[in-house]
Amino acid sequence: MEFLFRPVDNARLILFRILFGLVMFFETAGAVVVGWVDDVYISPEFTFSFIGFEWLQPLPGKWMYAVFFLLSILALCVSFGYRYRLSILLLWVGWSYVYIIHKASYNNHHYLMWMLIGIFNFLPAHLDRSLDVRNGRVNRRKWCRNWQIQIFIALYLIVYTYAAIAKLYPDWYKGIPMEIWFEYKTSRALVGPFYAWKYAPLLFAWGGILFDLLVIPALLWKPTRVAAFVVSLFFHLGNSITFEIGTFPYLMIASSILFFPDPYIRRKFFPDKDPEQLAQIVKVPPNYKLHQGILLLFMMFQVLLPLRHHLFRGNVFWTEEGHRLSWRMMLKSKSGTCQFRIKDTLGNEWRHDPSLHLSREQYFTMSTRPDMIWQYCQRLKRIHGDSIQIYAETYIRVNRGPLAPIVDSEADMARVDWHPFKHENWITEFPGWSEAN
Repeated sequence: MEFLFRPVDNARLILFRILFGLVMFFETAGAVVVGWVDDVYISPEFTFSFIGFEWLQPLPGKWMYAVFFLLSILALCVSFGYRYRLSILLLWVGWSYVYIIHKASYNNHHYLMWMLIGIFNFLPAHLDRSLDVRNGRVNRRKWCRNWQIQIFIALYLIVYTYAAIAKLYPDWYKGIPMEIWFEYKTSRALVGPFYAWKYAPLLFAWGGILFDLLVIPALLWKPTRVAAFVVSLFFHLGNSITFEIGTFPYLMIASSILFFPDPYIRRKFFPDKDPEQLAQIVKVPPNYKLHQGILLLFMMFQVLLPLRHHLFRGNVFWTEEGHRLSWRMMLKSKSGTCQFRIKDTLGNEWRHDPSLHLSREQYFTMSTRPDMIWQYCQRLKRIHGDSIQIYAETYIRVNRGPLAPIVDSEADMARVDWHPFKHENWITEFPGWSEAN
């Protein structure tokens, strides 16, 4: 694995830093402009944080605007290479905070951004075309170690491969999730008739599998690289228009530059009449075996983590156990309702409708996620006292499957515990996929 430590031109790393910082700027600033910060962090009474982090909540009042303003400034600092080491660290800390506390709006795109920011903390991505170099804080360097570019490529290969594998299930083959999502888009100007086309769901469904499975190998192989980039461009722009998923498609487009050869990137973006002689640089650092071991452990973790849902009994589409952090992106339409029956020690019984206390997005997400139902019950327990009994009445469906309770209606949710590494027996059995149509 010594090839990972040989010196290479750092043009791709520098350009990716610039583009990534700009994407994060539009992600964070755009969240304020479109009202996402208000909808997710400010208007709700509380937010669903990851289990174990319930104590971490949004700042009071309008202070979350200040958090996202600071994140947008830090993203620009990263892009321009201004006090890069401090800026990228603070960006990771800030993004970790807003990521942990918006579980009801969780998506793997934000998780990928968190991973990328974390990786950038360990890379010398500011040693060229940066304000740090211009201001003399660091010496200019036009090379980096090969692993500092290949780590991104390996991560994207894992992401896309698992995204393709996750789509290999009965309803996806039939295009049912796409069919459901397209039903709400047929009235759109210009593109509406396409979404109403009979075969559009199947085209998107099978096209998604093939794209996720083949795009990284095609970008890596020189004869197909340009064609793969063009297909990727149209694919991600199409996703942006169809699903309105923020800056993620543009991050993926920007990431394509990592697959082009160094001389091409240097010539097109950073022409230099005095290229650094990489042959004169020591090829392998003396402690490369330690770095090699750390890299191997990191990549093994990335390969194994998305497989953890196999350790739980039941279907992950239903139980959601092991779903997050696993690149299981936009796979299903899950809908339903949830209410609670509460009893106290005096024999009083009343119903609690969470839709009256949650935002619309929080309610519909919570209703279909057992772990969030459990978290909400713990909140009710804190409000009404430890002695109450709570019973969940849920009716959920996956895609066009049958309506069924996702939580055992006889289980006292005030008494059950959550086990992060064990299947919860109060989650019901998966009722099955949609009927053939």
